[in-house]
Amino acid sequence: MSSVPPPNDELSELAAVLGEDNVRTLVRTFLRDFPVSLAELAGPGARKNRHRIAHSMKSNARLMGAHDLSHRMALLETRLEGPDGADVTHDDITLITSDYEAIAGRLHAFVGA
Repeated sequence: MSSVPPPNDELSELAAVLGEDNVRTLVRTFLRDFPVSLAELAGPGARKNRHRIAHSMKSNARLMGAHDLSHRMALLETRLEGPDGADVTHDDITLITSDYEAIAGRLHAFVGA
């Protein structure tokens, strides 16, 4: 088990309420699921489904204290909400990946992975 403390205030506050072991479980789930959601977001499918995925990714990133990533997902979610907004682009996926990678290392260190 990792002895690395939570990497940000959001996770520290969550650990104070839920305990570090439970927060580590949440972080592991985020690290496992976010890349899968990103692949679904980038793939074919209904716009409504991509909107739902973007919303979920935004909320999960916010829970992890990944402010830049959460903000980027919020912008994409808003864009996907209406039928007239631009769809997910290659640039979106590149920027989301970059924001994810910016926090993933600290999250991996926290969970000992």
